[in-house]
Amino acid sequence: MLNPYAVMYDTKMDVYRWKEVEEGNITKHKKVLVSSDRPCRYSSSGQVSTGSPNPSIQNSHTLFCGLDEDVREGDHLVITLRTGKVVEVDLGECHPYTYQWQCEIKRDDNA
Repeated sequence: MLNPYAVMYDTKMDVYRWKEVEEGNITKHKKVLVSSDRPCRYSSSGQVSTGSPNPSIQNSHTLFCGLDEDVREGDHLVITLRTGKVVEVDLGECHPYTYQWQCEIKRDDNA
């Protein structure tokens, strides 16, 4: 199915997922690259200032990507914006719609 929103995917993402990896006789959880350089849209949807005496800015962002992308709640994303800036975030709840995934992202930045 052709995704009409794909033309708006102006950023790229690398998707990392925690997986069990055996090293010798020990099983460890490691962040493993699942997919790289995948098209997406990173959108800001709000900003709230909280905290005292150390103020914190809580940004609310949304990620949009095609239904063919392998994204899951808890994944770690490295997003490269069209300006070249790199943002690292964790993926929240994802909802599939007719043409794309819509996923919540929350990231805390100290003021």
